[in-house]
Amino acid sequence: MAKLCPAGKAAAKRKFKVYPSAYANMWASKYCKGKVGKKKSKKRR
Repeated sequence: MAKLCPAGKAAAKRKFKVYPSAYANMWASKYCKGKVGKKKSKKRR
């Protein structure tokens, strides 16, 4: 199993009341992959 990045773990602790939960860990892993929490830039045509 891979470990979560420290930034994802800290963000999950701020977002969820109960951190060691399945939802918080799932959200933290998505945060580490860059799929959640970061704004995406829009491409101009």
